Amino acid sequence: MILVRFTIDNRNRLIFYGNTVGYVKDDAAVVDEMFQTDELSRYLARLNLTPQWKEGVFDRLAAGDVPGEELGQPQKGCRIWQLRKGVDVTMRFIGYEDLIKRFGELDADNYTQVFEGDLGTNDLEQIYAICRDSPPPEYQGYRMALSDVVELYDDSGSEFFYCDRVGFRPIQFNQHQEQNECHEMTM
Repeated sequence: MILVRFTIDNRNRLIFYGNTVGYVKDDAAVVDEMFQTDELSRYLARLNLTPQWKEGVFDRLAAGDVPGEELGQPQKGCRIWQLRKGVDVTMRFIGYEDLIKRFGELDADNYTQVFEGDLGTNDLEQIYAICRDSPPPEYQGYRMALSDVVELYDDSGSEFFYCDRVGFRPIQFNQHQEQNECHEMTM
């Protein structure tokens, strides 16, 4: 039996010595940084693919967390917002409808950013699972729960989602001017 060192399967996944280590998107190969070798770099160069070395790609692909349809989607940045200390404790961990009934419209000034980075997915349920079960080291809040806000952003702007009783609800989340300047966001 001959083991092929490199191949790209029909789902645009990059296989390196039998392991799924990355994927091909347009003219780039997104590859887990632990597989960064001269040998793999030369192979990708022969295919005219620009390598993008990223942490955690192998683990996500091996776990099946990244569905085939998502592999071709551009990744957005992610920010997680949680209620600030000192905010009425009864605002915490409630569904969106209850929040609106009891406190009126969501006030972004009541929130503080606890994470900003790339979680390797745009899927809100996967983001929830990551931030609830094994938050990255840069995560500075409590594990994700009801009343948190997820922001997905790229060069075109931001989308905000309230962590509700079941799933996520798209919301308006107009931050005060200081936060806009700090994060260079436009709403």
